[in-house]
Amino acid sequence: MSDTIDVTRLTLMLNELRLPAIKQMWEKIAARCDKEGWPAARLLATLAEHELAERDRRRLERHLGDAKLLPGKTLATYDFEAVPMVSKAQVMALCAGDAWLEQGANLILLGPPGGGKSHLSSAIGLALLEKGWRVLFSRTSDLVQKLQVARRELALESAIQRLERFDLLILDDITYVSKDQAESSVLFELISARYERRSMLITANQPFGEWGKIFPDAAMTLAAVDRLVHHATIFEMNVESYRRRAAIERKHGAGRPAHYATPKNTGVAPPPDNPHRGVKPEEPVSAQENRQ
Repeated sequence: MSDTIDVTRLTLMLNELRLPAIKQMWEKIAARCDKEGWPAARLLATLAEHELAERDRRRLERHLGDAKLLPGKTLATYDFEAVPMVSKAQVMALCAGDAWLEQGANLILLGPPGGGKSHLSSAIGLALLEKGWRVLFSRTSDLVQKLQVARRELALESAIQRLERFDLLILDDITYVSKDQAESSVLFELISARYERRSMLITANQPFGEWGKIFPDAAMTLAAVDRLVHHATIFEMNVESYRRRAAIERKHGAGRPAHYATPKNTGVAPPPDNPHRGVKPEEPVSAQENRQ
């Protein structure tokens, strides 16, 4: 096939059409087509499938990099038996269903440190990201500090709007935000801006009755909790910490754990020889997760 066409011109056309995967693979696939006598429709379908699979893989890789999820934290590695009050079937249903995200509903994980709240929240985020949803994982105090900087630069509104592109915003350790007027106010503005529009997943070491430690007055606390729990699914993870067991296991490991999830440490597979659309991957412990 390559003997009867202008290969250089074809390469330029594929560049112009922005089809890098086809540009890379067409000669190999065309040679197989010639050898096996494929009909033209099969050749075209195979090239299109390969391009779509590569686009899905690149999109997933890009979104995974943006998400800042905890590496190694997947539903497969989460110990549901250690947290019997969390229904694995319910979690799987939340990860499979789209309705709650479309409605801007929330998830809230409550419980003392060591119950695996950070692990579960990041794993849920990864499962949803694999389905095509945009996710961002952040320690609450870190995100609040960034929003404070934006406020000082008179850019808070635009900073909150940029977060709109994420279908799910995971705020880890919300109760570690200090009871400071500036921090509390930007957090409240973020919660209000996403209310019934974009979903949030909140982890907290304290029950709602203790959230007065976050916000400076009772009225703001009540308003924030009211917005979060409306249309929310709440998991109370009241279990003993298994942090000690994890620490013992880490003693036998080597090296420093990664900070964020990447395709390499979440098991994102490269595209197969005859790929199909919808290639999916998977998703370590940071100082942030150690508090959970």
